[in-house]
Amino acid sequence: MLAAAFALLVLITPALAAPDWNGTWVGNWRGGDGVQIMMAGNEAAGIFWRGDYLPDDLHSAVSTDGKTLTITWDHASAVLTRDGAETAQVTIREPGHPDASFPVKIDH
Repeated sequence: MLAAAFALLVLITPALAAPDWNGTWVGNWRGGDGVQIMMAGNEAAGIFWRGDYLPDDLHSAVSTDGKTLTITWDHASAVLTRDGAETAQVTIREPGHPDASFPVKIDH
């Protein structure tokens, strides 16, 4: 009985795990400052923001439940909080600018 319960747990655990952030997340194109966040799994591969690509020195961290992604660079950060499988809310904080917060979605 215990072996059967363990086998069931092994089978359903991947289904319960949050998906990674792989793909390109986009938003705010009509709001003026469009963002494009390119992810390779849970690692930030690039960010286009304020009309230019950010430096390559990006650092990524994902919460243990997989619902929050934090990307930092220089003295700035972007925090994405998943509200669906393909949608999230991003808040970008940069010195000298007000926080920018808006929805993003995975670009297919």
